[in-house]
Order: sequence, then structure tokens, then C-alpha cells
Amino acid sequence: MYHTYFIIYYCLLLLITTTATFDKKYQFKQFKDSSSENIFNTNKHGPERPCGGHIIESNSYQIKNYPEIPLDIIMELNQVKSVSELFKFMPHIDIQEMFKYETNDGQNSTIIPKAATCTTENQTVSLRDDNNPSLYYSPPCTRVKRCGGCCGSSLVSCQPTEVEMLNFEVTILQYNETFTFKEKKIITIEQHVKCKCDCIVKEKDCKPSQMYNARECQCVCNNSGEECEEQGKKVWDSDTCSCRCIEEQECTTGYKYDYNTCSCELA
Repeated sequence: MYHTYFIIYYCLLLLITTTATFDKKYQFKQFKDSSSENIFNTNKHGPERPCGGHIIESNSYQIKNYPEIPLDIIMELNQVKSVSELFKFMPHIDIQEMFKYETNDGQNSTIIPKAATCTTENQTVSLRDDNNPSLYYSPPCTRVKRCGGCCGSSLVSCQPTEVEMLNFEVTILQYNETFTFKEKKIITIEQHVKCKCDCIVKEKDCKPSQMYNARECQCVCNNSGEECEEQGKKVWDSDTCSCRCIEEQECTTGYKYDYNTCSCELA
């Protein structure tokens, strides 16, 4: 009798333990499923956009509308020589707070890079002025001072403001099974003396329908293109400063496409 009670008690204990374990596993599974669903929803709909933020396109989300740094501020930033000078652009940041951040993970040593500012630097240039493959120029190339460095914006580049011309004497050999002396020749090469960051697009690049905005280094249209919206079938083309048809179509025989009406008309 006692033995029978013991077996019943043992079975009940085993049943309770199994149920509790199942509940824990089920709860854990529910948590995992819920987490997965949240992750799925985040990937599906994307994260919230930061205030005034631009959204970067990636596998799971995109960020748009980052405010563009004004070109005049970029020009000022190009004059910065040290990290501490950056703080004049961040008046509300404590300099001590920034230096608390460590980038070294303890495994690799880091180097603070020296800015490649816009200045003259040695660059290799060819001394050849003839593509004849049988000619050998001695020396074939040399180094001269040329403008180099970054300017912090795709709208500007490091350009020379003062140049000088250097005359190099080269010896030219002619090859035909063996070398023979051909001539000595003076090759004139331009060397840069002074440089500055300047607009890539110049006023001379603008079309008659455009005016030059030196502050933004861009050619802008004289008109705004509001007439395109009135026509409905056209969209503004800032390259040509004119309205163009939103969608062109192929016309059947006897008709030709009219770019004024954006439709097929009788030929």
C-alpha cells in the first residue's frame, strides 16, 4: 500500500515538473517570437527618422534629408589646423568631454593624421611629348610642384593661383634593333607656386539661360520652372533650364512626337 502511494506521488511530482518546464519553454519561445516580430517590423517599416535627419540607404533602412553643410563653413573648416580649433564651430560642447572618448581598443596603436591641406606638393609628371613607341626619353619623367590636398566639398578643388614654366632638357633615343641618338629636346612643364580651394564650376561654364552663384559654386537657372507644373505633362530640367516631357512615347506610322504637346501628332 505504501509502495502504491509512493508511485502515485512520484508520478504527480514528475507531471508538475514537466508542466512547469513546458510553461517556461513556451514563455521563452513566446519572447523569442515576439522579439523576432519586433525586429521584422523594424526592418519592414524602418526606424524613426532623426529630427531634420537624412536617411541612409542600407539593407534594412534608409536615412534621408541630412542638412548639407554650407559651402562658406566648409571653406572655414579647411583652415582648421588642430582638433581644438574645431570647438569654435561647436560653442555648446565642452572640450574636456570630447577628450574622454577613446578610439584605441588597446590592440592597435592609432595615429592622429596630419591634414592634407590645399598646398603645393611633389607630383610625378611625364616628360614625353610623343607617343612613338620606338622613342625613349631620358629621363622619362620628373617631379614638380603641383597643387594637391582636399577641400572638404565636392564643389571645390585645390587649384593653382600662381604658376611658373620650367624648361627641362631631355635626351631622346630611337630604337630599331639597337638604340641610336635622335636629339636633345627642351620640354616645358608647368609648376604650381601657390594654391587655393576654389569652385570647380566657373562662371564661364554657365549657359546663357543661367546665372552664376559664386557662394554655392553653381550655375542656376534664370527662371524657376513654374510653367512646367501648369502644363502638367512636363517636368523642369535644371540642366537645360527648360521644361521637358515627363514621358516620351513612340508614335505609329503617320504620326510624330511633338515635344511641345508631349504627344503624337499627325506628321
